[in-house]
Amino acid sequence: MGRRLPPLNSLKCFEAAGRLLSFTRAARELNVTQAAISHQIKVIEDYLGFSLFDRYPRRLALTEQGKTLLPEVIEAFDRVSQAIGSLSQEQHSNLLSVRLAPSFAAKWLSPRLKYFWLQYPEIDLCLYHANAAVDFQREEIDIAVTYGKGDWPGVVVDKLLGLDFFPVCSPAFMHNDKPLTDIDNLRYYTLLHDASYDCWREWLELARLYDLNADKGTIIDDTNVLIQAAIEGQGIALGSTTFVEDHIDAGKLVKPFDVILQNEFCYYVVCPESHLRNPAVRAFKEWLLLSLIHI
Repeated sequence: MGRRLPPLNSLKCFEAAGRLLSFTRAARELNVTQAAISHQIKVIEDYLGFSLFDRYPRRLALTEQGKTLLPEVIEAFDRVSQAIGSLSQEQHSNLLSVRLAPSFAAKWLSPRLKYFWLQYPEIDLCLYHANAAVDFQREEIDIAVTYGKGDWPGVVVDKLLGLDFFPVCSPAFMHNDKPLTDIDNLRYYTLLHDASYDCWREWLELARLYDLNADKGTIIDDTNVLIQAAIEGQGIALGSTTFVEDHIDAGKLVKPFDVILQNEFCYYVVCPESHLRNPAVRAFKEWLLLSLIHI
């Protein structure tokens, strides 16, 4: 008996629109027009004989039938993608593409990679570096380590490393005319921010410096560059033990205050569930998580 399937293109458009809950974003992802998405959704709805979406003036919602169908379509596409990927990479099945936050790669992962290669000499790694979360639908990445709150949809998320935050600065700031032996003198210095003002805002609140404005200073979205700016005396950064301990031990940075912030931002290991069918992906993920205990 032949399979009863709607046109593949309409299924593809339904999967994108249902996952993103937006015809506009689905069109952008698939590189087609919004009208084309709308047309393909009508094709599949006509074929099935019922609506998959409820259309509202400012939002899109799945009907009960749509909610039932969407996860099945996503899983089917994931399985096809995995099968094609396995076939196309048959000669390179142990070549793993890994996306990493640059600072994590430089300060945490690099010193430990020798242990991975000792344990898994048959697995080759291609390491790519970027701060943004991976779009696994559009990027050929097997697994990633990403910094954030762990709230990325459509992927398996495991917490890897939490961070502590505390001000660090050049030792010279401890001995000038506004020495940082007095926490109130913090107001006279430039605040160096990593990506946004949020972390300094939280730290100042924790330190009860309510009259100091956190929404000013220099934003540097690379932690390595941020810490180097603090070493060079360009301002005061919020550092984490993982990234500044060596610099403090070497006398390049000092920690002037004891107030330490722990917030919800962490490094997470992320990948689609389907990628975990690859033994090399599973091995790398398990090694990352266990390395926090054993290395």
